[in-house]
Amino acid sequence: MGTSKEFDEIRPYVDGEVEEVVERLLETPAFYTMMEYVHPDWVEDKVRQVMHDVKSVDGFQSKIAHPMMRILLDKTIDSLTISGLENIKKGESYLFISNHRDIILDSATLNVLLYEKGYGTFQTAIGSNLLSSRLVSDLTKLNKNFVVKRNTGAREFYENSMILSSYIQHVIGNLKESIWIAQREGRTKDGLDKTQPGLLKMLSINCDKPTRECFRDLRITPVAISYEYDPCDVLKIPELKAISRDEKYEKAEGEDLNSILTGLTGKKGRVHIKIGKTLNKELDELAGQSNINEKLKLLGEIVDKQIYLNYKIWPTNQIAFDTLENQLASADKYDGNDPQEFLSACRARLAKHNLNSEEDYKWLLNMYANPVRNFLALEKA
Repeated sequence: MGTSKEFDEIRPYVDGEVEEVVERLLETPAFYTMMEYVHPDWVEDKVRQVMHDVKSVDGFQSKIAHPMMRILLDKTIDSLTISGLENIKKGESYLFISNHRDIILDSATLNVLLYEKGYGTFQTAIGSNLLSSRLVSDLTKLNKNFVVKRNTGAREFYENSMILSSYIQHVIGNLKESIWIAQREGRTKDGLDKTQPGLLKMLSINCDKPTRECFRDLRITPVAISYEYDPCDVLKIPELKAISRDEKYEKAEGEDLNSILTGLTGKKGRVHIKIGKTLNKELDELAGQSNINEKLKLLGEIVDKQIYLNYKIWPTNQIAFDTLENQLASADKYDGNDPQEFLSACRARLAKHNLNSEEDYKWLLNMYANPVRNFLALEKA
């Protein structure tokens, strides 16, 4: 990889470290449990045999990571499609800025699809708060994930942002590898996908060129991922309610891990990914803004516009929107899907988590309805 030592704390593993990591994984009982879930017919000797054949990061991805993710996707997705491939070229590097609905699956699904289309794999940003164990850390860093440090003091936050910004510039510009990063810290839980200015500030924090040129060098390419069903939808409601009441939300022990597992193994119906156009001429609009905060706000709106327009509106989205707007129609409007079936399923999932109020029901419907609102707002603009 040829990365500077200043990146050692955040970078993924490199080939020279793989064999040591493999041996550590093979000494971890939980690793065999995980492998058994995906490959129930693999005995311990089979796992050891396959893992001992892994000598590089690419080898881990081709022999372990990709086959495992493909099995999980096939088990939990009815139809997986991608469009916008004409907007990227093989052998070139991009900074994919994506809406963020699932902790692992957003980036993993795009990675699988691009790998299968011959584009190779990209590096992925992951929050340090999610690296709950050595096993999770080893698996993610072996799979080309780099670490975004969370929950730090102000001074450390600034220093970490400088290093992270330099690392992203290094990977895109020098290593010529693509990167996936979410448009915000933490998942969008209410369906209102919106790019955080803080992310954009980090990306340009140590660039000495005009702002628009800093972002042009990064080859920012918005990505929209659209799930027909979000397996974690109901799990997101308690936090949404707490935030709406200006209350501090405290995650339960193991909550992130539960969300990861639910997202990976839960049914998602149909899933579509649309790769947008790499920002280029649009960045010239930033020159008209003298204030850096206004530049970042405008850039966020440019990214969001592509995500909103490229989001696939499923019948679940339209049914939720129409229900809240009191304009629910017949199944014909929803590609033959019975709206009452979806609405009944929503109430049933809520009931399983003791979320039985009308407020809970509206929170859930709004998650699905908000992408429709985002799209309609652009149409009216």
